[in-house]
Amino acid sequence: MPADALELLEQPTRERLADQIAKQIKDLIFSKKIEVGQKLPAERDLAKTLHVSRVVVREALRSLDQSGFIETRPGHTGGSFVSNKVYKPLFDSIYDLFQEGTVDLQHFYQAREAIERFSAQLAMKHIEERDIQRLREINDKLKESIFDNATFHENNMAFHMQIAELSRNPLIKLLVGGLLSLLRILLPESCQSPDFIRNTHKRHSLILEAMKKKDVKLVQRLIAKDTSYTSELTIKPN
Repeated sequence: MPADALELLEQPTRERLADQIAKQIKDLIFSKKIEVGQKLPAERDLAKTLHVSRVVVREALRSLDQSGFIETRPGHTGGSFVSNKVYKPLFDSIYDLFQEGTVDLQHFYQAREAIERFSAQLAMKHIEERDIQRLREINDKLKESIFDNATFHENNMAFHMQIAELSRNPLIKLLVGGLLSLLRILLPESCQSPDFIRNTHKRHSLILEAMKKKDVKLVQRLIAKDTSYTSELTIKPN
């Protein structure tokens, strides 16, 4: 976190100190005074600056982590980093519904297809050549997952999230993020095979070709095909 941004934090004066600290950090994120990917100061430094205990700071950071505003990484190079995974609470709720049986795979695919088709429709109203190029770069990274399949889910999600970003509807982006996070759990390890990754890259390439042609209906059909492709491969979480 830049020093000038840290100076904007104020010592909390009411009850629920952790909530106040969390709110201040959220406000800095919303105002872009601290950016996604930036590391927050250590707990002890925040505690010293705000004149509170490390327990209070830890509670505030835990709240931000659960809300998807920050990501806590372990190790010597770890710490709390600003994240953009604000769909995390939605994912947790959907996952709980799966576990208790209220939501099943059919519900999941119906929701995902409907939301992503509409996301693509809205995106086509705003998409420019540079956006298609950005999607192409993401798709190329996905293809490289053949050599490092641990990154497949990350790159696949980035492709669909970029389309949701182009929809210019933050709620759609939130929904897509929550559903795609669940897909990571639903897909078995076999879906990280080289053939599966190549086929995913090919489907995405066809979507990009349709986008370049400004063929909205074709884009929607290809999005539907892409989202339904995994329907026979998924497993219910334990």
